Amino acid sequence: MLRILLIDDNPNDRLIAVRQLKREFADLKVEQVAIADELAQALERGQFDLVITDYQLRWSNGLEVLRAIKARCPDCPVIMFTNSGTQEVAVEAMKSGLDDYVVKSPQHYVRLSAAVRSALERAVARQKAVNLEVRFQTLLNRLNVGIYRATIDGSLLESNPAFLRLLGLGTLPEGPASRLIELYFQPEDYAQLINQLRENGEVRDREMQLRRADGSLIWVRVSKTFTKTDGITIIDGLIEDISDRKQVELEREQLLSREQVARMEAEAEKQNYSLLSEASRLLVSSLDYRTTLAKLANLVVPTLADCCFIDIVETNLTVFEEPVVAAATPDIEALVLLLRRRYFASTDVDFGVRKVLQTLEPELVNDVPNAFLPLMSQDAELGRLMRQIEVQSYIIVPLVARDRKLGAITWLTTQPNHSYSMTNLAMAQALAQRAATAIDNAQLYQQSLDANRIKDEFLAVLSHEIRTPLNPILGWAKLLRSKKLDEKKTAFALETIERNAQLQTKLIEDLLDISRILRGKLNLNVCPVDLATIIRAAMETVRLSAEAKSIQIHSELDSVVCQVFGDAGRLQQVVWNLLSNAIKFTPEGGQVEIYLEQDDSQAQILVKDTGKGISPDFLPYVFDTFRQADSATTRKFGGLGLGLAIVRYLVEMHGGTVLAESFGEGQGATFIINLPMILSELQVSSKESEATTANASVFAGLQILVVDDDPDSLELVTFILEQYGATVRALSSATETLAAIAQLKPDFLVSDIGMPEMDGYMLLRQIRSLSPEQGGRIPAIALTAYASEGDGQQALSVGFQAHIAKPIDPAQLVATITNIVQKSRGKGEG
Repeated sequence: MLRILLIDDNPNDRLIAVRQLKREFADLKVEQVAIADELAQALERGQFDLVITDYQLRWSNGLEVLRAIKARCPDCPVIMFTNSGTQEVAVEAMKSGLDDYVVKSPQHYVRLSAAVRSALERAVARQKAVNLEVRFQTLLNRLNVGIYRATIDGSLLESNPAFLRLLGLGTLPEGPASRLIELYFQPEDYAQLINQLRENGEVRDREMQLRRADGSLIWVRVSKTFTKTDGITIIDGLIEDISDRKQVELEREQLLSREQVARMEAEAEKQNYSLLSEASRLLVSSLDYRTTLAKLANLVVPTLADCCFIDIVETNLTVFEEPVVAAATPDIEALVLLLRRRYFASTDVDFGVRKVLQTLEPELVNDVPNAFLPLMSQDAELGRLMRQIEVQSYIIVPLVARDRKLGAITWLTTQPNHSYSMTNLAMAQALAQRAATAIDNAQLYQQSLDANRIKDEFLAVLSHEIRTPLNPILGWAKLLRSKKLDEKKTAFALETIERNAQLQTKLIEDLLDISRILRGKLNLNVCPVDLATIIRAAMETVRLSAEAKSIQIHSELDSVVCQVFGDAGRLQQVVWNLLSNAIKFTPEGGQVEIYLEQDDSQAQILVKDTGKGISPDFLPYVFDTFRQADSATTRKFGGLGLGLAIVRYLVEMHGGTVLAESFGEGQGATFIINLPMILSELQVSSKESEATTANASVFAGLQILVVDDDPDSLELVTFILEQYGATVRALSSATETLAAIAQLKPDFLVSDIGMPEMDGYMLLRQIRSLSPEQGGRIPAIALTAYASEGDGQQALSVGFQAHIAKPIDPAQLVATITNIVQKSRGKGEG
């Protein structure tokens, strides 16, 4: 527990200080002192590790308090936290032993915690240094100095026990032993020692290594002199074991080195914190994310990189916006853009932005020249660009928000011998997280603006479309009430009222259909349906409209197309909507074509026209609710923009798909509907036979987990898979699935997405966090009623191998599992 004595007679300042400290230190006890008596009692007890004091106190000042503390606890760190001191006060306090000085202001509050941590670290370091000094002095006092006498040739004449212990000998060898001492030193060291002795007549305090009798090495300090006894040259020597001192010196050097590293890390952390704060400020300064990203890139360059470029991508990850770039020089910017376009954003290389976006793993290359040497030897253009830019290291980090891949941020450095570290990578990831949030917020804001605009346009169109038929209805009704119309005009008035009432009925029906669809209340009366009959009925309904504009309707209906399961009325509504749209947007004398064909196991309906066409910009939104290519008051065509949205919903409710094609305005349009057919018994038998033969070996012994909170769907999928020979464990919740994976180690997982408490996305993320031995790499497919393109992409992004929309096609389910299992086994064998 950290114990802090806080001395301040201002309760608000004490509260701020305590709150700031508790944010940083979890296990903290703060004793607060507001008056002199409390300080005296606290000093008497001495139960604190660090003191924080104000300078301006009603009953004293910070310098007096500092001296009182140092008098009682000289080693206790003290920090002055004040807004009333001066530079002279700070200098005087530092001379008196103050550890740090923090100004009381909102922008400096965060420094208080850092100052406390730094002061504690310095106190610990000082104590360690003191302990080392004490230990060193103790070791010096206990040293046993070896004293010996030897002849010039190194024969030992006499020595004390300490010398023998240094050599690792128990007793002095009997009789003179030639070169005895030389044997315990390194040959080079001993040769230098003798040469110095002969030149100077003495050697003092020479430090060298001595090899003891057991082979171990120790450090010794050697002093030698020449003396002559009875005409014989004698060497008198002292050998002192300094191994402990050497160890202490090594530890001290390591301690100083660690302290230096800690200081550098603290400075780097402070710089990073400042940069992140500035980046956060810039990113929330505007909802124009390209402008804010440009400011961010210029903030990174040149502090953290010589070039920074930020890529923004569409949801399909194939279209890149023009990158946001900042570089130290225009030449570097031009070369880096060329490098990015040809390589980093290319699909033909196994590195760069596309790889990072596919894997969502950052890419850090420390030594680009060596790492890219093989590639540069094979690609001369890549080698030329790398050498011109002089790239030394780079980092690429994905931009992800709410599981959406938004783009990537890339740093490059061209500084010689400079390479990015994991610390730089962490900084890049922190910036990327903030940038992704800013992009996501800006896009959400733009989407909300678009939604509001579409809503306003729709309401304006709705008002117009409802009022338009009301005008002739009310007008002719009033004229009829006057009874001044002849029989011919009366008939015309009634026909006009009826026609406009039917138009208004259609508008209201469309609105009700959209309301039912959005609330999930639209029901289908499903039965076998003959599409040719449906199409003919729809053609008959629009025949008069086509004749009124002299438009020919050409049809080719394949009689061999099997029936489909569906709601006859709703399918006729789909065809009627497409034909009505075609007639509305086709000029007089034009042509509308409708085809019914069989495409494998799908029934395909094509509706083509020679009308207005669809612009490429509007084509992706043609099936959106309330969206119209022209919602201006000058538009030529009426309607609410609901017909195609209803078509899409109804087709998808029948398990089918619909898409639109057009070469542009004035080029006409084609709408293609695919619906699953009801196969004849002969076709079913043939397909099941082929599937059974092809898949028998795959499903034999295959253990599959199926999880779905809907009992009917769960029973259906279980039945299908068991028919092909799989062993199926049916579960109704994600929690049960996690337990079953740990217990059973299954081979495959089929999971629903929309489930209570934990959905399929959350379930697979938890599974993928497991090790391979725990089942973290189990193949999995998402089987769900969430069937949009975005849902499919999200399923793949979290780790599903495939996404199948409900209602399911048994053949598609079996084929998908077979394909994934065969690929998995192929990798295992390879």
